[in-house]
Amino acid sequence: VGLLYGRYEPHKDVPLGIKAVVAAIYEPKQKCTRSSVQLVDSEDWSRVDKVAAGLGLGAVGWIFTDLVPLDTSTGTVRHFRGNVDSHFLSADECIMAADLQAKHPNACRLSPEGHFGSKFVTVVVTGNAENRIHFEGYQVSNQCMALVSDDCLIPTRDAPELGYVKESNNEQYVPDVF
Repeated sequence: VGLLYGRYEPHKDVPLGIKAVVAAIYEPKQKCTRSSVQLVDSEDWSRVDKVAAGLGLGAVGWIFTDLVPLDTSTGTVRHFRGNVDSHFLSADECIMAADLQAKHPNACRLSPEGHFGSKFVTVVVTGNAENRIHFEGYQVSNQCMALVSDDCLIPTRDAPELGYVKESNNEQYVPDVF
C-alpha cells in the first residue's frame, strides 16, 4: 500500500470536476497478510505529512495492487476484479477506503461542521480483461464512511466481496441497514 501525495485541481473536461494530481507515493509501515493490509501509524507518517505540506502537497489518496504475473515473457497479468465471477473491491478494501476517507475530510464552508465528504481516492492497480495492467479509481459513499467510523461494518471471512452490519447489543445501538 502506498499513500498518494499531491494536490487537487479543477478538471477542465468535467463541469465542476476536481482531479487529484499525484506528485509522490509514500509507502508507510504496514502489517500484511495474504488477504489484508494494516497501516501502522508511526512518527514517520507525520514527518512525511510535514515535509509534503512544506512542498505544497497533501495526502490525496492511497494505492494498492493485486498484480499476479500470467506470462512474464509477454508482460501479462491475471484478471481478478470486475468480472462476473468476482468483485471490484473486497469488503476489507472498502472498509480501509472508508477509514482513510474519513481521516481526510473535505473542507466545506456551507456545512455546520466545516467539512462534508472526502476527495480522498482509492486506486487499485490490477489486471484488466485483456490481462494488461490497469488502474481503477474508487471512492466509497458518505454512508459507508459513517458505518466504518461508527464501527458498524464488518467484512465476511468466507466471501471477500461481502460485508455485513453488526447487530445491536447493550454497548452499541446499530440501526437496521438494508
